[in-house]
Amino acid sequence: MEKLHLYLVRHCESLGNHENIFQGQLDLDISATGEKQLALLALRFRNIPIDAVYSSPLKRAYKTAEAVDLYHSLPIIKLPELMEVDVGALSGMKLDKAFADYPVFAEKWQNSPQNCIFPEGETTAEVYDRAKKALARVKADCMGKTAVITSHGFLLRCMACEILEHDIERLSDIRIGGNTSVSEFYIGKDGSVETVRLSDKSHLPKELLGDPNQYVVHK
Repeated sequence: MEKLHLYLVRHCESLGNHENIFQGQLDLDISATGEKQLALLALRFRNIPIDAVYSSPLKRAYKTAEAVDLYHSLPIIKLPELMEVDVGALSGMKLDKAFADYPVFAEKWQNSPQNCIFPEGETTAEVYDRAKKALARVKADCMGKTAVITSHGFLLRCMACEILEHDIERLSDIRIGGNTSVSEFYIGKDGSVETVRLSDKSHLPKELLGDPNQYVVHK
């Protein structure tokens, strides 16, 4: 049976990550730490056969795609559906301030992310639908091949939820995180899924791992 060999890669550390802000669709560049992460990510993918690379158009994801593609020279396909959630009024805000100023949002973000409504921005359901649409495109294009998607933490969490659970209500069970983390699946034409790894960062030394709890609500 034909299978899609799919890698989901979260972008490297951006200036927004470094400054502890909600970025959403702010198109901020990558940090010095991000550059170091990408050099190691490129080496991780150097000897992995790849047939296609898809990326969010935002700089931090596209530069991550370029690192994955460094030794392959494939055309990188930009999909707007892979952009991070539009966080609306939270855009550019420090994480702690955003959680303090919007307590209803913070409670849902922490306990029922499937029900999140970003103030003046998207709902989780809208992001999930975009993730499903992008996944369907890649499955249609690349069944029987190996594809890499470089995108953002919340978008990839939604996509992994669709791959593993096919149900947005299970989103709180899914954890996709860490800059340049790699998740890997085999997805059959019949919908069967084999999970190889989730949020693997074994290519990074400890000093480049970042804070795994950066987006956790601290009370």
